Amino acid sequence: MNCPYCRTENAPGATRCAACTSWMVAPHPIAEWTRARSDRMIAGVARGLANRFGLPIAAVRVAFLLSVLLGGWGILAYLALWIAMPLEPPPAGAAPPAAAEPQPRGVA
Repeated sequence: MNCPYCRTENAPGATRCAACTSWMVAPHPIAEWTRARSDRMIAGVARGLANRFGLPIAAVRVAFLLSVLLGGWGILAYLALWIAMPLEPPPAGAAPPAAAEPQPRGVA
């Protein structure tokens, strides 16, 4: 696979160029601080951090649990990240959630 920027040959399936380190896939992987929409337990903070830093989700959750048990600052950190981290954008092909149809009044 050739890099579109520096034209060097890279391994098949490579996502970044070995020579110039530019992304060779479109869109390039998200490396932002966003909360996860799926596979989350409470607010998606731990999943978002695991996705951002490439860590196992279990390790991030255990770190939050230990920080809660060893001083309680984990609760404050989790709440601060919940407020500060935006929710990740919806998938490109996802339809907006349908609003619930209102029930007519006076019908039992």
